Amino acid sequence: MQDALFGTEVEFGVTGAVDAPLAAAMVKTEIFDGYRYGVVDPAPREWGETPANGGFLFNGGRLLIDSGHLEYATPECRTLASLVAQEMAVEQILGETVGRLGKDESIYFVKSNTDYCGNTFGYHESYSMRRRPDDDLVIAGLMPFLVTRQIFAGAGMVFFGGRNEVAQYFISQRAQFADVGVSRRVRYGGRPIINLRDEPLGTRARLHVIIGDANRSEYATALKIGTAALVTQLLDGGWTQPLTLSTPVRDLRQIAANTEGDWTVQDERYGSVSAVEVQRLYLHEATRRFAGRDADTDWTLENWAAVLDQLESDPEKLNGKLDWVTKRGVLREVAGESESGWSDRDLLKVDQAYHIVGSEQSVFAALRERSEMGFLLPAPVARRAIASPPTDTRAFARAQVLRALAEAGAADHVNWRRLRNGLSDYALWEGRLYRVYSYIDGWEEIEASGAWDVVPYVLDWESIAVNGAVLQISDPFERYAEDSAAFAGQIGQLLEEPPYDEAEFEEDDLDPEEGL
Repeated sequence: MQDALFGTEVEFGVTGAVDAPLAAAMVKTEIFDGYRYGVVDPAPREWGETPANGGFLFNGGRLLIDSGHLEYATPECRTLASLVAQEMAVEQILGETVGRLGKDESIYFVKSNTDYCGNTFGYHESYSMRRRPDDDLVIAGLMPFLVTRQIFAGAGMVFFGGRNEVAQYFISQRAQFADVGVSRRVRYGGRPIINLRDEPLGTRARLHVIIGDANRSEYATALKIGTAALVTQLLDGGWTQPLTLSTPVRDLRQIAANTEGDWTVQDERYGSVSAVEVQRLYLHEATRRFAGRDADTDWTLENWAAVLDQLESDPEKLNGKLDWVTKRGVLREVAGESESGWSDRDLLKVDQAYHIVGSEQSVFAALRERSEMGFLLPAPVARRAIASPPTDTRAFARAQVLRALAEAGAADHVNWRRLRNGLSDYALWEGRLYRVYSYIDGWEEIEASGAWDVVPYVLDWESIAVNGAVLQISDPFERYAEDSAAFAGQIGQLLEEPPYDEAEFEEDDLDPEEGL
């Protein structure tokens, strides 16, 4: 998509016989073991992390453990097909890894926003912008769009409000957890519709959206990202829309709870406004400004218009395209065959099974196998994305260097004993002793402390450093092909010191997982 750059972060839930944090740790370790899918980042990078908490994959994306669950961030993408493929790639990686561990029947990863027990998993979107995302015009411009986008981007959710109640169906999962319109924090700042993280994306700004659902449908994913990318560009170009929502959080929740199609929002000036018409307001302006410029833009505009028309006339015809419509059809079939109907608590299991990834237990995978889901990409394309980055962003350079690091056995050059002991301390919490770690923000801290003999390399989105040599890849729109090729060619020399002899360390010292 012209002048667009985007990426997503998916937090995966875990279900099955294995405790969730243990399952996440086992799978993460297996993914990076032997450089199978990527290269581990040695040092903790955030508070609460342990050494080797995550790393970068050969497709340029990042995988790590966050608060006991696996989180995957796609590489920077410029096309919708690339973004969809990169999300599908990690689903295949998780499935293959669980199978390799022999845990097919005891570990299931779930691409969802809820565990049906009141907890939520995030799905975050990032878009490149020229202007700062905390600009009042950007906030005002985004709010109506994000509140109403769920009518085609919702993943659907069954909800039981009491022990014997009939299940209620919501078109969005994440919407029910929102409690504030705008916040500058992800943690401890409420669950906002718009998050204002003042983080640069190279020389440009980063718009961070955390209200979206984690879709299984490729079609819904592409439409969700494509429409948001166009709206971002509208606002970046100075366009102002006329609506000001009076109660955005309430509108968000009310739309999510309404499956009849008569969705509305409350505007300070115009009163009740149709959610479909709110979306058309953005669609018409995007069509006027951007139609005909590139294939992704035209696909988005065409399908945006078609879906809005279908939502008005007969949403059921979007079965196989939109997750919330498709899943509701499956649940209706199950409820119809149950003596308890919509009071059957097994509907929760069916709902969750729709979101299982990389397993034969996945309801969505079964629908796809029966060609009941419209799809954008053949399986081989997603398969290639496991190890292939987008070729038109800095992810290309990152992946090239990661391959060289793997070939040089970079992780074997880490002094795990000194790393663990040098960054760790002990803390007493509720009568129990825990090992906690300091973390590093970037390679500059290793340079300042002269600790390259302990941590010989540091992996970041904007740079890769190896024993004091640094490759800067600040502009996400650039490939840095020549720079990365030259840097990759030096890595063997930069890591010329022989790996540490593992025989001199105790087993616990070498284990990067928390063992206390």
